[in-house]
Amino acid sequence: MDPRKLSTEELVRLCLASRDEVLWAEFVRRFQPLLAGVIVKCLYRCTRWIDRELADYLVGEVFFKLCKNDFKALRDFEFRHENALHGFLKVMAGHVAEDHIRQKNSEKEGGRLKQVDMDKVQNIVAERSNFSDLIHRRNQIQKIEDCLQQLADKPNFARDYKVFWLHNREGVTAQEISQLPDIGFNTVKGVESALLRLNRWVLQCVQRGKAK
Repeated sequence: MDPRKLSTEELVRLCLASRDEVLWAEFVRRFQPLLAGVIVKCLYRCTRWIDRELADYLVGEVFFKLCKNDFKALRDFEFRHENALHGFLKVMAGHVAEDHIRQKNSEKEGGRLKQVDMDKVQNIVAERSNFSDLIHRRNQIQKIEDCLQQLADKPNFARDYKVFWLHNREGVTAQEISQLPDIGFNTVKGVESALLRLNRWVLQCVQRGKAK
């Protein structure tokens, strides 16, 4: 079976029914250029500047959204015609780019502008444009999420949860986090201490899960 000869609906159905890397590679081959094109146009229209690393990052964001909740977006999608998914993904890519631009504009207005630094993106979402790798990482992320939710009844859980993902998924440094007015930490050491505690908890929790 040559994946290139499959219709879009057939390809998606087979991808969802298996974790065949050849099938997912074909999914990426078909749709990554489409997503990148939409995002680049949106970024240029709004900022008059194209950051290729940022564009790749945002393409990864779209793929990441497709992975969420066991690929719910793809499982629920209705293939009313052959190009229906193309339209759906174009809209999703546009929303991701626009949301990013709105967030950056909000940070500028609040005096907390933070430039995207791709080198700081943590291993948990490394190489997010590689969808096959992301499928595997989706399970890791869900395990970490499950571990964090076990702390939901602890004091300051909402704050700690936000700090954990800001640092480990978005690459925000401890110093930058300490300067955010809605976090509640007054010092970098306070943030570092919280991250150390949370990282230890998650590591131990995931290892316990592997031992079962």
